[in-house]
Amino acid sequence: MRLLDHIVDTATALHDRSYAPSRSSCFVVQRPKAREIHAALFADRVVHHVLEPRLEAIYEPIFIHDLYSNRKGKGTHRAVARLSGFMRSLEGMGQGMVYALQLDVRNFFNTIDRRILWGMIKGRLAKAVRRQTIGQEEGDALGWLTWRLLSRHPAAEVIAHGRKSEFERVPPYKRLAAAPPGKGLPIGNLTSQFFANVYLNELDQFVKHQLRCRHYLRYVDDFVLLHHDRDQLMIWHKAIADFLRERLDLELKDKGRLCPVGDGIDFLGYIVRPHYCLVRRRVVGNLREKLDALFRRMVYVDEKRATLTVRLTVPDREALLATLASYFGHFRHANAYRLTHSLWQRYPWLRKIVTMAPSGRLRPLWQPTMVTSLRSQWRWFREQAPGEVVLMQVGKRMEAFGSDAEALVAVAGVRLDPVTRPGFTVTAGVIMSRLVEVCRRLRRAKMAYQLVVEDGYLRGGMRRRVVREWWIPTTTIIHCSHA
Repeated sequence: MRLLDHIVDTATALHDRSYAPSRSSCFVVQRPKAREIHAALFADRVVHHVLEPRLEAIYEPIFIHDLYSNRKGKGTHRAVARLSGFMRSLEGMGQGMVYALQLDVRNFFNTIDRRILWGMIKGRLAKAVRRQTIGQEEGDALGWLTWRLLSRHPAAEVIAHGRKSEFERVPPYKRLAAAPPGKGLPIGNLTSQFFANVYLNELDQFVKHQLRCRHYLRYVDDFVLLHHDRDQLMIWHKAIADFLRERLDLELKDKGRLCPVGDGIDFLGYIVRPHYCLVRRRVVGNLREKLDALFRRMVYVDEKRATLTVRLTVPDREALLATLASYFGHFRHANAYRLTHSLWQRYPWLRKIVTMAPSGRLRPLWQPTMVTSLRSQWRWFREQAPGEVVLMQVGKRMEAFGSDAEALVAVAGVRLDPVTRPGFTVTAGVIMSRLVEVCRRLRRAKMAYQLVVEDGYLRGGMRRRVVREWWIPTTTIIHCSHA
């Protein structure tokens, strides 16, 4: 309601330099492991989007090409493709075995020294002003705002959201409040992602220009070096550890992983090899856990009567579609044909709810893709579930048409309507208060049905209709572990 007022207030605070970051919200995510996320308030996020692009314009020319985190035109999939390309390139040189050294930084975001980071940015801004890349006034403004963000302890007076037990799952050394004075950046802010790139840019320049490693790439604090000489990689490992400790006050997480590239590199959710990559097992396991949880919420199996009920609430169906779209999008960048096929086999109940188009896009089966009339809606639902009685909501009634109406008359004792709807030869319907009774009679007769309800409007003013419930007298389309 007061959006414009808030924007004006924030702009005024930036102009007269009275701006100060507000308290952030803190919550815990459990995947892939328990960690704190600090979400800035909306006004602060607007400020982050003011600052980050201006600093990015200064730093982008000096970042190395093979930095793939939080940059336009980069990302995880580009990083994986580049790593696989490095492997093929080195193998093609014909100099024998190719090795990969994979390293990452211990507790990275919580150990970033904000004073060192401020010194880097301050020096870069001064250089940009001297070179007239930016004006003196803009350089002062960017420096002041950066200092305002870095000088404040990011965990000060946070607003905690969630149960105490969730926060206790985060190891003490991973909690931002436990970071040493002057250290730590909040995970979850746009500026933190950019500042992480700035901080480790020193490492990138060291590896490329002093160690002269040609085949090196980095994503946040996870980086990989490739070479034919295993001993050379071990020498670089020690040099990197010393550089991080002495220059950036960081430590490597462990001894890293040094192996032939043929063994595969576990990188950004994939197992990367020279000529193909596979989806990481943990990613597949996470998807299975989510589908099992959705199954328990959406599908009711009556083993005694050998029947199956699928209920599609709006939150559940949206969660299912978002989950599948996210994971299948991840799978699309790997050699995952067999994996995708096995998931459809493992979860056959999904075929009642979604399907995959030839283009690879998921298409929900709870609503038509395109309709022009009530009859076209009914025909679409009938085609998706042949042999099932389709009960469609029309205003305050649930109606059936054609052979479905005749089945409703024969089994549920419903009378035919004396006047049919346009486009239909036979119509039968009941008021909503009788729907439970009618469904009970259909179940007694072992007659599968689906309930289609009104859900808003389509473009042009026609009512949107979606499947709310399926009832099927069989348990053959359920998860194999529940059968």
